[in-house]
Amino acid sequence: MKPTLLPRLCLLFLAAALFLTGCGKSKAEQAVIEELDLIKELDEETITSFVSYEDMVHSGTSVSEIGPETTEAVQLFFKNFDYKILSCEIENDIAEVTVRITNLDMQSLAKDLCLELTRRSANPLEETSDLSMNDYFSLLGKVIKENSYKILSTDAVFETAKLPDGSWTIQNTDSLEDSLVSGFLTYLHDPYLLTPEEVLTATFDYFLDFTPENWITYLDMNDIFSTGSSISDEIDLELANQIAGFFQYEIEGSSVQGDSAQVTVSITSLDLSSVLESYRKKLLEYASTTEAVRATDSELAEKTAQILYTCLQENDASASHSLTLSFDNNGSSWEMSLDSAFTNAILGDLVGAVEVFSGENETETDTDLTET
Repeated sequence: MKPTLLPRLCLLFLAAALFLTGCGKSKAEQAVIEELDLIKELDEETITSFVSYEDMVHSGTSVSEIGPETTEAVQLFFKNFDYKILSCEIENDIAEVTVRITNLDMQSLAKDLCLELTRRSANPLEETSDLSMNDYFSLLGKVIKENSYKILSTDAVFETAKLPDGSWTIQNTDSLEDSLVSGFLTYLHDPYLLTPEEVLTATFDYFLDFTPENWITYLDMNDIFSTGSSISDEIDLELANQIAGFFQYEIEGSSVQGDSAQVTVSITSLDLSSVLESYRKKLLEYASTTEAVRATDSELAEKTAQILYTCLQENDASASHSLTLSFDNNGSSWEMSLDSAFTNAILGDLVGAVEVFSGENETETDTDLTET
């Protein structure tokens, strides 16, 4: 998530540093004031011009692909930007100007942005790796508009040098670039900005809003019960409807060891064992009818599929299953592994339910044969 975001964000926020080119003033302090005023007065034309140039150079994006969302996001980002000169120390032709920068709480903003990207990665219809620069900044603007942030102050040191003509120029450094955005870039680069629990919560909260169609896409359902019937799609949809209706989760505990972590979570979904128990009883009832004896293989397949569909529709039982999810920190963020155990829990313990169902069927079949 964050690896694809950072290069694009850095392009724009380094714009602040590119404004710092010196303005021909005789005093180092005045040179800094002139340049910081440019940031306070960012207009749409200036932002669009910079973004268009940088994006074309670094990613091949055309000017037409830079939308108003990008400029709006940057304006929101710097809306509360202010500064105060604290000191100016000059020694020979070198000066250090210390400035107090005031802006949004950038740690909180960076965390909210990364949480939003985590949620988007859970969307089966979204491909975060293919987001354009405009998409990313649109997301940044959305996060700023939907949240409230404290206004905090941080200090930045401007290193300036006197040129032969008497003017002063500001020396661009990595620390200055980050200081101008109150540490925002550092926070985005922090692989531990989000905890494993926060990554899980952001993802699972998104699952809470999944539609049945979302679950079908996410779980790649395609005749999941292998009925081979004409209503297999309807069965998949009803199963997904049950999942969407019952899904809940609760974090039970977590542990972190270095760059590895585990989070234990209880997942509530439909009780598939209950569904298959009802299905088994209805199958036995059907098996005792003359219709079942006379039915062809295709008719049997359709009838049994219909019985299963009815059992899913009638189900009102849920069950919770506890599982432990693994996390690895890849140097950029915590990555959560959603393996087959997670899928099985979402499906109401499909594996266990089928095993019980198959075992009961075999036992009753043996009993019937013995009685016969």
